[in-house]
Amino acid sequence: MKKNEYIEAKCIDYSHDGQGIVKVEGFPVFVKNMLIDEVGKVKIIKVLKNYAVGRLIELYHSHPCRQEARCPLFKQCGGCHLQHLSKEGQQVFKTKRVQDTLERIGHCHVEVLPCFMMDEPWFYRNKVQVPVGYQNNRLVSGFYKQHSNDIIPMERCYIQNDESNQLVNRARELLQDAKETAYDKISHSGNIRHILVRSAYATQQLMLVFITYQKTIKDIDFIIKTLQLEFPHLQTIVQNINQRHDNVILGKENKILWGPGYIEDQLLGNTYRISTQSFYQINPKQVEYLYQKAIEYAQLKATDEVIDAYCGIGTISLSMAQYVDKVYGVEIVEQAIIDAKENAKRNHIHNVEFTCQDAGEFMVNFANENKHIDVVMVDPPRKGCSEVFLNQLITLSPDRIVYISCDVATQARDIAYLQEHGYQADICQPVDMFPQSYHIENIVRLSLKK
Repeated sequence: MKKNEYIEAKCIDYSHDGQGIVKVEGFPVFVKNMLIDEVGKVKIIKVLKNYAVGRLIELYHSHPCRQEARCPLFKQCGGCHLQHLSKEGQQVFKTKRVQDTLERIGHCHVEVLPCFMMDEPWFYRNKVQVPVGYQNNRLVSGFYKQHSNDIIPMERCYIQNDESNQLVNRARELLQDAKETAYDKISHSGNIRHILVRSAYATQQLMLVFITYQKTIKDIDFIIKTLQLEFPHLQTIVQNINQRHDNVILGKENKILWGPGYIEDQLLGNTYRISTQSFYQINPKQVEYLYQKAIEYAQLKATDEVIDAYCGIGTISLSMAQYVDKVYGVEIVEQAIIDAKENAKRNHIHNVEFTCQDAGEFMVNFANENKHIDVVMVDPPRKGCSEVFLNQLITLSPDRIVYISCDVATQARDIAYLQEHGYQADICQPVDMFPQSYHIENIVRLSLKK
């Protein structure tokens, strides 16, 4: 097989990120935007030792779940991966991906229920953070082209909250009128790095964040007044100053330019304060189902004591509080714990105790004190749980562990470890928190084997 060679091939499977897989004499070729059972003409664009990459040139036979991508930038932008696949097709893909990953990595043969899908899988994201660049003497904003630092200029993203799209565009126009400059990664000159918008589903409040390299923004008073008048839902404007020379988006310094510096949203009957760096699930419609299902799987009783590890701003902790005697929430991000404590006060919830600490260290201390825990709710970052955390979790031996994850591969790895140490996964529910992408949120309950 050589680069620039053309082949006719049938797609037989998907990769973890939704690319089609064809095989030529047993050698795998990954083809973006090709669906299972489709037959087509493929151009080989890269050949490596163990696999090749192809580009779909022509389809001879298409899958019944194939659809036209709604976004005209779909093939260029790296934000979505599956717009060419119908909702039904995405459900099959995501359910199978969870099952295959749990079996392959986790050696786990749990029942996987069909992925829970959104009725209307568009304009759902409540957080928009778009890089700002300079093209043809004008500021542009959009998403990066896949595997590059080139910005695809974009006026409307079909998975972002639509009012947030409008706010980003208007903010960029006002920065252009003020003759502001985009930050340049190579020369470390210029100013505007990203524009970030957070939106609250229940209250419709908006937060605008200018992420800058310099300490000031030109004509900022005029920009603030204009946006206040044009966007009635705009609640606050913040400047985040990031002088790092890497790809981390947010810096540590925040300057509140107008408003309280946060917005509020409601979830399962509680009100939450969301600040610039708070973790808050990005799909407000699906997150209520996710949390309700996780709480259902936890089989909570009024006498239970529960740990909510990696608790963020306390959304799961406070949602569980009404069902149990005590909840301990732990999170390493200081601002998140400040917000969590404020959220508990605001909602008059008194049986939750929040601690700012590494989750693994917290579990060590908890285990050393020989405290009894009935249930542990785990919702870690993409990298999963540390071995220290898992070992102390095993030492505590709660009856039930409910493990929520946005990366089923690291979740499967951790489940394999827990199953080696006395636990058994007994039910699994994938949730489509990220329609049009290959990402999945997944819930697995593990019970202590008696």
